Amino acid sequence: MATGIVSIAAQVFGLEAFSIFLLAVGTIGYLILIALHGLRMLTAADAMRDDARSPGMAFGFYTFVAASNVLAARYVAAGDIGPALVLALAGGLSWLLITYTIPLGLMLGSKDMRLGSSVNGSWLMWAVATQSVSIAASLLAAAGLDQALLRLAAAVFWAIGAMLYIVLITIITARMLLAGMSATELTPAYWINMGATSICVLAGARLLASPLPGGLGQMAPVVTGVSFILWAYGSSWIPALVLLGIWRYRRGRHPAAYEPGLWSMVFPLGMYVTATDLFGRAERLPWLVWLARDLSYAAYAAWAIIFVLMLWHLAPRRLKGLPQLLHPAETSERP
Repeated sequence: MATGIVSIAAQVFGLEAFSIFLLAVGTIGYLILIALHGLRMLTAADAMRDDARSPGMAFGFYTFVAASNVLAARYVAAGDIGPALVLALAGGLSWLLITYTIPLGLMLGSKDMRLGSSVNGSWLMWAVATQSVSIAASLLAAAGLDQALLRLAAAVFWAIGAMLYIVLITIITARMLLAGMSATELTPAYWINMGATSICVLAGARLLASPLPGGLGQMAPVVTGVSFILWAYGSSWIPALVLLGIWRYRRGRHPAAYEPGLWSMVFPLGMYVTATDLFGRAERLPWLVWLARDLSYAAYAAWAIIFVLMLWHLAPRRLKGLPQLLHPAETSERP
């Protein structure tokens, strides 16, 4: 997700070589993660089932939907419709499967876990995944596929995603205000509070880029108004999230080290600059385009820093047994 959207941002702002590099990294990472999750499904099915039943972790399964559709969007921009269609189909079908299994399972499951301890920013992945389906449908329609059906689907999923965001952010904000937050609970996933608004804006801007089918053309002013409201609200989260992050590391004494959740910060940044640019162009607001271009460097820097931290984190694990492999006799003789 994070690498794919930063690749799109780089392509939008003219960094073609960097964008292609990120597309390659994102595609390889996507395939590796599918393989690892497939292996986990075979070897630890009970643990995956427990994750799907946990309110604090279940919505993380929607990352597959969003990642598939973000990569599909980048492949459409590259003119590779075949891979884009396969990825979009994977994203759309997995959205249907997850939406009508996991949330329903949570509704009907045990409520032993206290609400405050299980609500977090990852819940918004439901809205993010839904809007990613809308974006993929809009782009495939623009590429010349079944335009009427795909544009209708894009409008439907945009509306569902916008409503999901409003409902879920209300629950999350109430949890943050009423239940309090510890440094451990305040994970980087809360950056999705802003990232989910950004993907709503991006999906809305994609809808505005081409006429909606039938009488839905009258919806355009609604899409514009809601998108701007969500853009403004998402922008207001950025200073708060920065301050909360500083507080987390000072209060919790977290070292400046890698944790997988840090990618939850990169995706919202990449999505914010991409959505701001496209919405500014759609509504002829040049100051939004300038803002997006200036902030895009923050997204590139965040991706690069976290990527290096990840490699640094993985390297000692991979190199730990290297001395024994290279000099087995020498290492065995050491006291």
